[in-house]
Amino acid sequence: MNSIVLVGCRAEPLGSYLTGLGLWRAVVRLLDSDAKAHWSAGQMVLTTRFADVDELTARLAETFEPLPIVSPWNAGSGFAGNGRSRSAEDTLNRIRVSTDGRLAAVRHAVAAADRVVTEGRDAGLAGKGAEMWAKKRKADVVMLARNMLPDDALVWVDSTVVLGQDDEPAYNRLLGTGGNFGRQDLSATYLERAVALVDRPDLTRLRAALTGDESVRYSRDAVGQFDPGRAGGVQSSPWEKSDDRGFVNPWSFVLGLEGAVLFAAAVVRRYGAQSVNAAVPFVVAASTAGSPDAAAGEQARGEIWTPMWERPARLAEVEQLLSEGRAEWRGTAARTGLDFVRAISSLGVDRGLSSFTRHVVVDRLGQNPLAVPVDRVSVEHRPEVRLLGDLDTWLSGLRGRNLPAAVASELRVLDAAVYAVSSGQDRRGLQRVLMALGSLHDVVARSGRIREVVRPLVLRRPHEWLAALDGGSREVRLAAALASGRDGGKQPGPALRELLTPIRIERGVVRWSDRPTLVPSGVDVATMLAMAHRRRARPGVVPEPGAAADNDGATRDGDVQPAVRGVFSAFRHGSWAPLEDVAAVAMGSIDHRLFGDLLRGFMLADWRRGERADWPKAEWHPIPSALALLLPFYAVHPLRIHQDGDEQERDILLRPGTRWITQLLSGHTAQVAAVLDDARRRLVIAGIERLVRPAADVDGPELAAALLVPTSSSARRRALHAVADLPQPRTENQDLEGAEV
Repeated sequence: MNSIVLVGCRAEPLGSYLTGLGLWRAVVRLLDSDAKAHWSAGQMVLTTRFADVDELTARLAETFEPLPIVSPWNAGSGFAGNGRSRSAEDTLNRIRVSTDGRLAAVRHAVAAADRVVTEGRDAGLAGKGAEMWAKKRKADVVMLARNMLPDDALVWVDSTVVLGQDDEPAYNRLLGTGGNFGRQDLSATYLERAVALVDRPDLTRLRAALTGDESVRYSRDAVGQFDPGRAGGVQSSPWEKSDDRGFVNPWSFVLGLEGAVLFAAAVVRRYGAQSVNAAVPFVVAASTAGSPDAAAGEQARGEIWTPMWERPARLAEVEQLLSEGRAEWRGTAARTGLDFVRAISSLGVDRGLSSFTRHVVVDRLGQNPLAVPVDRVSVEHRPEVRLLGDLDTWLSGLRGRNLPAAVASELRVLDAAVYAVSSGQDRRGLQRVLMALGSLHDVVARSGRIREVVRPLVLRRPHEWLAALDGGSREVRLAAALASGRDGGKQPGPALRELLTPIRIERGVVRWSDRPTLVPSGVDVATMLAMAHRRRARPGVVPEPGAAADNDGATRDGDVQPAVRGVFSAFRHGSWAPLEDVAAVAMGSIDHRLFGDLLRGFMLADWRRGERADWPKAEWHPIPSALALLLPFYAVHPLRIHQDGDEQERDILLRPGTRWITQLLSGHTAQVAAVLDDARRRLVIAGIERLVRPAADVDGPELAAALLVPTSSSARRRALHAVADLPQPRTENQDLEGAEV
């Protein structure tokens, strides 16, 4: 056995792929029943007894016998005999009078199709006027053809059209509408070209089809959907209309159609009495995601995902694969291109497959359907893809509806991000999915019409999303910490999601709310968080927690009263952000847009279950002295300190002034200075006298936003030690920014 690399039979375009399958099928059918095939570097490799491509070409051209492909149910097939399809009728007449043994199977099929037409008309199935068949009787014609055509002709019937439970015809998108691509009848084109090749084998063109030689002279004729690159016509000047004929190698078309019928058995076996929809494996409804060259308003008819395998296989194995192939997403058959790519990445496809090429069938060049190759996806387990299934139920409420333009646009962005993650194009694309999801949810929340049909989304596994993201990103850590912030008790304060989006949360249930949002649109993320913090910092909005346990897990005996009364606004529970990250917020040295987009996504999650995030050591960042001075006041529980002269540590409870956040939000230097002076006064009352004097030339809203970020008690103790003359804790002190001693 010899391995012959068929350079001309490539994974794309679709016509080239089908030519490879068709060549292999023809070789097994006519020459070498033991021939095997596989794909290597996107090219078909044929394992056969023939020495090389020249011997293979000579033998195939000499013995080639066309398949009995007839479509008596189509008006353009030539069987109408009304002179409207002159070339098809001439080809059928040539077959009827031929005595060539290689056309025997075709002659028998044509004779049987003639009887189908005669009996169909006698039974009253004919249409009115020039119509070959009555539109409502197409199913009867197909059934008649199935009953009367010879067995070897049924493979074409089963490839193109089947009858469902209510006897409505259903079509295989791979072969158009019942074997029609627009005005091109595939059976008529096949027979015309196949008969010509039987008369004149044309070795040069056959060899070119197998080797990819583009120097041969092509025929000018209709191409069909399989090879869109050859479908364009010639235009010699800008003022001359181009013709609609393409450049055709007849061998490529004939072999390509033989390859296409390998998808036939699936239609019969997968269509049961329970289904009327085309259930051809690897043929699904179109998705706009992952198709960057799609034109605006372009009509996509479907997608064809062609499989490749790297181990030499027998034809019977691949016939079974193409007839019963598995592409499952979350336990059900993939229905769209987006489902299909996720099935590939979750190993919901048959074993032994190495990759798939995605072809989207679109209407171009007028109304001609063309299969455009857009991507190749390797079969590879991508664990993060399973999280995407959490979105399907909510998104199904949006799909198939007449969406507002803003919602439809954001949905396309989300689908593109999901596709990029699932196809492996973007290894860190889960972050983009989360951001796109938050943006989509925002526009849905502003659409009263869409809010009537979908509830607010709640992500149930945020900690798994967080684990799949890049934990080293400062913006990820900050967004997760803020979004996860929550209160305990029977009367919790408002969660950040309630403050920033039109929802309300009652006993853990999230519902839409008609009250105006707290934050006007268009503000930056720091101002947005500062305004949310101002709302939580109003007296009585967030109940003061009872003394129980320190955030670091140390228990406290008895209640510790605040040194000076104030307001409580900190979140009691949530993931902690490192002190260095909080400092970056206060200094404005974060990517605000990224931070805001991530926050919108993370706020959709239910953070009540799961472990607190274990972040890696944060990158170094100077700690602003103004932040270090104020941060201890936003601790949930008392801070344990030790001063010179004290025999043991003692607990102090610090609470901020009721107007601090409002003053910081104003942004005025005098107001910021007043807050810092009040903080120093409160610390002195608490017994801490030797303090640095921070500069007031800081951004007030950014400082107010930073003070809302949940941090650990140990981080707040570090901050206190950074501004107070206290014995140093075990953690090394950080440099201060803007301190005046």
